[in-house]
Amino acid sequence: MVSERHAQPDSTAFADVQTRIETLYLRRLSLEQEVRQLRATHPVICQVPPAPSILMRLLMRLVPRLRRRRERALVAGSGLFDAAWYLDSYPDVAQAGVDPLRHFLASGAAERRDPGPYFDTAHYLARYPDIAAGGMNPLVHYLRAGWREGRAIRPGMAEGCLGARA
Repeated sequence: MVSERHAQPDSTAFADVQTRIETLYLRRLSLEQEVRQLRATHPVICQVPPAPSILMRLLMRLVPRLRRRRERALVAGSGLFDAAWYLDSYPDVAQAGVDPLRHFLASGAAERRDPGPYFDTAHYLARYPDIAAGGMNPLVHYLRAGWREGRAIRPGMAEGCLGARA
């Protein structure tokens, strides 16, 4: 014979379990958002871009298409380029129907457009005139060397705050 207690679940116990599940779910969403923000603001803590071999460096100098492809992969995997944010921030790019990453690499950085909410192109170029004078894409420079040098990527960010100096 089945007791009354097992035949009908306790409604308060069920409500407590459901509340706990909802709380855990919301906490998980919050943590996932925090991880996305950390990856965007500190992209190099967990991923150090591999240094190209001597042969690859020579080939990249001689074959611009190879260099552009490598830069595209570097920026796309950095966590600092946000295609949806870029298109929302620059409706002219969205209206033109061009690939946002390609646009940023080809002309967006030169127009001082930001690749995402966590990298300020104009700030980086103003703070580091050597990059502006060299005509380098500021985000590409940061991902290749600037993070090692502890350069700031937006206003209010102290130099060397990532602790990346060796």
